[in-house]
Amino acid sequence: MYRDSRAALAYLLSRPDVDDERIVYLGRSLGTAVAVELARHRQPHGIVLVSPFTTIADMGRFLYPALPVRLLAGKRYDSLSRIRQYHGPLLVIHGERDEIIPIEQGRRLFDEANPPKRFHTIAGASHNDGLGDAGQDFWSAFQEFLDGLVPVGKTGDDSAD
Repeated sequence: MYRDSRAALAYLLSRPDVDDERIVYLGRSLGTAVAVELARHRQPHGIVLVSPFTTIADMGRFLYPALPVRLLAGKRYDSLSRIRQYHGPLLVIHGERDEIIPIEQGRRLFDEANPPKRFHTIAGASHNDGLGDAGQDFWSAFQEFLDGLVPVGKTGDDSAD
């Protein structure tokens, strides 16, 4: 998945109609780890993480508490250690009642991230409600984030919400 994301980014960067300094990465669920990893290779203008998790080992321990997941998973999909290497605008969106990826994992990842950053909770939403029943709340937060991105070459406020 990491190689695929780099290939997709390379294609995007090859297009003359794409402003390569205004690309925003969007990852959802497992894709959040891919977006965070991709940022290590090329800094985006911003990142939006929807229902992110800390590490695949933490997810395995949550979903399968009786199995030795940490031994099996190793360091795969370790967004928790990688998010510290990103120094740009970040929006984390998480459903309040996410039954697949606990909101605590999203908050923990957010806490480790550098500013500027914002955490947006979708009240009452579960893992798959972000674009469904809670869609308006999701899209409003997403648009507000995009609208708040500082144009390339300008300086912005480094405070977190």
